[in-house]
Amino acid sequence: MIDTPEDHVGTVSFGGRPITNLRFADDIDGLAGNECELASLTEKLDKALSNFGMEVSAEKTKIMTNSKGSLKREPNVNGQIIESVTKFKYLGSIISDEGSKPEILSRIAQATAHLTQLKPIRNNKNVAISSKIRLLCS
Repeated sequence: MIDTPEDHVGTVSFGGRPITNLRFADDIDGLAGNECELASLTEKLDKALSNFGMEVSAEKTKIMTNSKGSLKREPNVNGQIIESVTKFKYLGSIISDEGSKPEILSRIAQATAHLTQLKPIRNNKNVAISSKIRLLCS
């Protein structure tokens, strides 16, 4: 697996350095500038994994593009077509073709849910105001 990024020439860059994937534990996000690059990266990843007796799961693998047009050819793994999505969750954050809007909405919803859980404490007359303020600021 270690040799996959070095063997792949990518067009996506961050801070002037080309990047082809994001890896954390068993999650791998491939980054490609075009369809041919994506197909090449997927094939190299599948080949690298097979050297270790592993395989890419077509059921768990998803493709997201940020271009307006549709893909000219459907990417596949072991002959199975990979599902195309408009958003996915990676390390707890929502990655979307709309940019950061879904992530912001998700965080607002999470904050609202947490504040709703604190409602009984906020309404309790036996809890000091200073304690309520410390709780909200934590």
